[in-house]
Amino acid sequence: MKIVERLDDALTRIARQEEELHAWAHVDATGARRQAASSLPGQPLDGVLVGVKDIIDVGGLPCCLGSPIYRDRIAFADAALVARLKALGAIVLGKTTTTAFAYLEPAATRNPLDLARSPGGSSSGSAAAVAAGQVDVALATQTAGSIARPSAFCGIVGYKPTHGRFGLAGVASSAPTLDTVGWMTRNVETSLRLHLALGGDTPIGPAHSLGFCRTMHWDVAEPAMRNAFLRATAMLGASEVPSPPGTLETCHRTIMHFEMARDLSTDWLQHREAMSPPLHALLSQPAPSARDYREALSLRRRFDLDELFGTHEVLLTPSAPGEAVPYGSTGDPAFNRFVTLLGCPSVTLPFAHGPNGLPLGLQIIARPEQDPMLLATAGEVEARLGRERTL
Repeated sequence: MKIVERLDDALTRIARQEEELHAWAHVDATGARRQAASSLPGQPLDGVLVGVKDIIDVGGLPCCLGSPIYRDRIAFADAALVARLKALGAIVLGKTTTTAFAYLEPAATRNPLDLARSPGGSSSGSAAAVAAGQVDVALATQTAGSIARPSAFCGIVGYKPTHGRFGLAGVASSAPTLDTVGWMTRNVETSLRLHLALGGDTPIGPAHSLGFCRTMHWDVAEPAMRNAFLRATAMLGASEVPSPPGTLETCHRTIMHFEMARDLSTDWLQHREAMSPPLHALLSQPAPSARDYREALSLRRRFDLDELFGTHEVLLTPSAPGEAVPYGSTGDPAFNRFVTLLGCPSVTLPFAHGPNGLPLGLQIIARPEQDPMLLATAGEVEARLGRERTL
């Protein structure tokens, strides 16, 4: 199918579904058609349709951070990653919804698999748009679990790169030593295609040694998740390793609270009445002290990844406690915080279904800078667990 025809089909689908899904903060049909008309055949991402989370700048389009405080803000230039994707031939359709300031308050977005369910957050619209077949790729960010959890809830693939793999120029900050920009797709193959187009190394092969851990949050995992996870890890031949220490979660919470309080201080002082209830609750508390913050950063630097991975190349955990939660919550990032804290790359992919027929997500984690091997492993796991490829 020609690029212009694919684009028209996507825009028609968005128009038909948006009243129910609310996945988009702004659709730029005119700009997307202009990009498609000027597309050069043979580019690495020629005709790939992209949505961009509304905390990531697209020049000339609104970037409102999901908040009425910034409803009139127009980005003056593309974020670094957006510019690179456009240069490679990708077509940006517009801005996908986000929770306010990429925090916990649910956006209006619904889960395309069940409109009564949450798509997760904060990358709500990105996950919904990919799951609904509106775009091939959606850019997203993660500070706690905002790529992994929505991907799990919507039954798609979410890739959180090694922290710092892609620059944050043009991305609104939540907690910069945690913030990571990545993407969502409907299969691992498309994620690997982006990785390679953006200059990533070609994988030599998948991991030879897989570990799994239940984590300290195993008790909050739903019975269906526990059973499916243990079956999958047995099928994959993964060996159990001890759960990461609880100090990592405390460390993550300290860093995230300190950096959000610092970076949102002006908005809090000038617009606190317009802040969402979860942000109001966070920012009205005393922030961690500078000493506690430095100690948390030091603990992160000193943590030995061998304590987490042992002799294994990758580690498997649940991506979320279970199926998508009812609309009104974005879910619990319990299984994701330590991954984000340590800067590890991860891939979430659907691997089973829960009691309501909704997908369950598996989180595959590698050491920092092992993204090529991680993506190769995710592709093999996807195939072995019977994931249907749809793109």
